[in-house]
Amino acid sequence: MEPLPVIAVRVLDGRVGSTLLLQLLATSNEVVLERRYPEGERRYLSYCIRMAEWAATPWDPKVHPGVTELMFGSAERGGPIPFEPTLVDPVRLGPLMLLGMWGAISEELRRSAPSAHFYAEKVVGDGRLLADSDIPLRVIDLVRDPRDVFCSIRSFTVGTAGFGSTDGQTDDEFLRQMISAHLQRLQLMRTTPPHVDRVLVRYEDLVGDFLGQADRLAGWLGLRLDSAAVLADYETRGHHRTTQSVEESVGRWRRELSADQFLKIWDALGGELELLGYADEGPHAL
Repeated sequence: MEPLPVIAVRVLDGRVGSTLLLQLLATSNEVVLERRYPEGERRYLSYCIRMAEWAATPWDPKVHPGVTELMFGSAERGGPIPFEPTLVDPVRLGPLMLLGMWGAISEELRRSAPSAHFYAEKVVGDGRLLADSDIPLRVIDLVRDPRDVFCSIRSFTVGTAGFGSTDGQTDDEFLRQMISAHLQRLQLMRTTPPHVDRVLVRYEDLVGDFLGQADRLAGWLGLRLDSAAVLADYETRGHHRTTQSVEESVGRWRRELSADQFLKIWDALGGELELLGYADEGPHAL
């Protein structure tokens, strides 16, 4: 049986509207995913990618378990093929392993949801390995102005850890960490192989014109999506929001970001962000 086509949602780390997007995809009975909140984060495909990443990694005896430890040690330990293989190429094996595992998962997903034509997930892991695997693939890259992402995370996690932050971490420490993660993810999105069917969605457009963006995605995927139902449900989930309105969530950095924080973000990410249509505006906008 053919592997189930995948809608892979890739996001910048942090609060970028991914739950809203996955809730929209979940309104179609042709899309299978774990529908428990937060939708799209119980990851079957990413699990397969993690296993295939091990298969694709050349064995390093200084880092990875050897034959005895891997085969006879704890069943909770994993790793690459525990020797230097001469009969198979780990680099070629990775995408093949991923395709095979996804084929097995697909059979189970179709058993649970016979009407499914797609599987959707907020994917993590090696994007190149996924692109090379021959799994039928649609990619939605969801981005948001990192200046607003930083403000939203800090507001959402007051007194707690989350979204990559840790207990006791200062704002400056977290900002450096977030900038590094965003730069890596933005570069990955920009260098997606040309054969991958990909669409870019900005958070600002998604929340500013949700019905229009829903229609755009529905047409691209060939699905019927119930955007009205998602909007109605969104109003009941105030706990997930840190501002009172969409208007307040877009451009909040002008009210909440320091000039120093602005410069750190823009100096590192400005080149990538301008390609996505985000304006510099400068610290004077604060």
